[in-house]
Amino acid sequence: MGLTRNPFNKRSVLVTWFVSYVSVLLVPMLISGLIYTATWHVVEAEVNRSNESILGQTEQAIDNSLLGIERLSIEIALNKRVAGFMNTTLPLTDSDRYDLFNIVNDLRVYKVANDYIEQIFVYYKNSDTVLSTRDHMDSRTLYRSVRGSEDKSYEQWKAFFDKRYMKEYVPMQYGDGEQFEKAIVYAKSATLDNSDQSGAVILIVIKDSKLLGSMMPAPNASLAILDSQNRLVASKGLVQSPAFLTYDRLLGAKGLFYEEDNGNRLALSYTTSEITGWKYVSIIPAELFDDKMLYLKKLIIMSLVLCILIGGLVAYIYLRRNYTPISLLIRSFSLKSGVSFDEGSNEYLYLQAALNNTFDEKEKIDSRLMQHSDVIRASFLQGLLKGRLDHNIPLHESLAAHDLRIVSTDFAVLLFHIETYGKFQAEGTADPRKIKLLHFIILNVAEDVAGEQHQVFTTEMDNMSVCIVNFAAQPDELELKLMAERVQSFLFDHFHVHLTVSISCIHHDLYAIPTAYQETLEAMEYRMVMGSGEIIRYAELPIPRASGEPGSYYYPLHVEQQLINFVKIGDFERSRELIEEIIRSNVGEIPISVSFAKCLMFDLISTLLKTMSELHTVDKSKVLEHADPIERLIGCETIKDMQAQIVEVLEQVCSTVANDHRHMHNPLAGQIIEYVQANFCNSNLNISMIGEAFSLTPSYVSKQFKTYTGEALLDYINKTRMEEAKKLLTLQNLTVTEIAGRVGYADINTFNRIFKKLEGITPGKYKDLQ
Repeated sequence: MGLTRNPFNKRSVLVTWFVSYVSVLLVPMLISGLIYTATWHVVEAEVNRSNESILGQTEQAIDNSLLGIERLSIEIALNKRVAGFMNTTLPLTDSDRYDLFNIVNDLRVYKVANDYIEQIFVYYKNSDTVLSTRDHMDSRTLYRSVRGSEDKSYEQWKAFFDKRYMKEYVPMQYGDGEQFEKAIVYAKSATLDNSDQSGAVILIVIKDSKLLGSMMPAPNASLAILDSQNRLVASKGLVQSPAFLTYDRLLGAKGLFYEEDNGNRLALSYTTSEITGWKYVSIIPAELFDDKMLYLKKLIIMSLVLCILIGGLVAYIYLRRNYTPISLLIRSFSLKSGVSFDEGSNEYLYLQAALNNTFDEKEKIDSRLMQHSDVIRASFLQGLLKGRLDHNIPLHESLAAHDLRIVSTDFAVLLFHIETYGKFQAEGTADPRKIKLLHFIILNVAEDVAGEQHQVFTTEMDNMSVCIVNFAAQPDELELKLMAERVQSFLFDHFHVHLTVSISCIHHDLYAIPTAYQETLEAMEYRMVMGSGEIIRYAELPIPRASGEPGSYYYPLHVEQQLINFVKIGDFERSRELIEEIIRSNVGEIPISVSFAKCLMFDLISTLLKTMSELHTVDKSKVLEHADPIERLIGCETIKDMQAQIVEVLEQVCSTVANDHRHMHNPLAGQIIEYVQANFCNSNLNISMIGEAFSLTPSYVSKQFKTYTGEALLDYINKTRMEEAKKLLTLQNLTVTEIAGRVGYADINTFNRIFKKLEGITPGKYKDLQ
């Protein structure tokens, strides 16, 4: 043929391919340019990442130091000697001077323990006394040692520290009055219980040379730290802050931008501390990027040359190689399809004509098949409902072959049984053709009602109409019942036909359709009990209860105690889940009688009322101010209404308890709680041991804990031990004696007594229940 004699005819696809392959050779040039641009950004990003790594290390180191300073300031504020001197006023007595001597010694200990601290001052406003680790002075002497700037007067300086409450870092100058160095001062107010008195200010001085002493910026780079007030907190390798380096320009948590400074182009990388809000900035000359790009340019030029040489050779080889299958395919089509190939014509046009001829033949065959599609589809659905399918063929393929499109894996089945034929029945008999018409109407009505929102498949089975609902939206059993009611209503209103409808459960698997159909058959059998013309849901069929007795309800003492414990700590979610579990265990499968259900509900509300009486911090009248829960419970008509009322009271109680706990938060109480959590296994743990750990008297520790938590410290220790004991009791390989020793009780009798007091049962009984 002409195809083999003149393959480079201008109409041949070979010419098109040749032009395409040659055009492909231009792609590497474009790609190389893109690679060069992308590489530039990569190099830029790598340098920025390196700077960010250094900044991150600097930020972490400084933040850790500052957190240590903040903890130290709290420790100083809690120091009894420091706090006790706040009430002192001028003139100072000998006793006051002795106290000053002791406070100075304490400050010296704090300073020695933290080598990055230059000096610690405590400024008492009432007596205008300033203490340091060396001596004491007045505020004017402190002003000459620690000052913000030379143009700030003493009155302006003093007004800054006379704020009612302050907690901030301030860049200042620190020195002996003649020579000053840059420093950072952390100022924190130490307040009194009496809000009318001035209190004191703790000043911790850190030289920026110590703060940045161990930090090494990148070569030729500078490091600067700015606070939110655009003040240069500290710097390294930077004589003074450039004009373009302002806090407002450093947007976001981190970033990179360029700036010109005295003819030099600089790259600025920065990151932000989540603790202080300071901006850590690294400044590096932008020309460092250019040195790394020269070598890359040479590599890209070499790659272009190699692409042209090697690409041209490969294009020619594959051009010849790819054209061979096209040639063989055309020969095959010309022999088998009966369509001849004209020499010199386009190969693709020939293949298109041959394929169109094949498709025309296929459409004729499909048209003949569609004439019998309804019968074939009905037979397939009947086999699907009865579970008689060919397991060698995937179900999805079978559905697609019968033009059945599913929209989800959620299915349910509705079965319609005709009880009376209405207008389709004459003289006591029904014409089979009219019965067939009636089934057709039922199926069409079901398709119209259910098909408004979902995909529907219908067929006839054993003289009954079947509707398979494939949910397109969230499946809802109530929606199925509404569908059935609408079909019943339509058939009765228009044709006086009575239907009994059975509804399966909702299944989430395509292969569960036979199970759903069997459920509708079982539900349809139950119409003998319920009567005709009803809507029967399989899920509502009575099922014998697996456990429990119908004449009682389940609410043991240990479950009640568990609910009380959850309410006492204000845990609404766990309390609500426990109440729901109690109700579900009693009314889950076969509901208990109404009288027993009310008894259960009144028992639950009684538990909440008893718990409110035990919680002295909860204002009972505030919780019950709207209505009496007992009266509201008596007025409920259903168990669900009762449950809603109980949950509402529970939410009010737990919310009040949680708010009280938040309002009573105290740093000392939190520290005591952490100490108990860490040492409850120690049998020697008691109030005296905790007092020694915090250098406080046992009575003071106990009083403070009770004031801020509303709970006795000894009770909290026992509860902490009991919580761990309950976890260990679930492990069957440990004895009660071993568990008592592990949670800090040397005497097993003491452990048994306290466990029964808090949980309502003995440890052995609790372990048996688990």
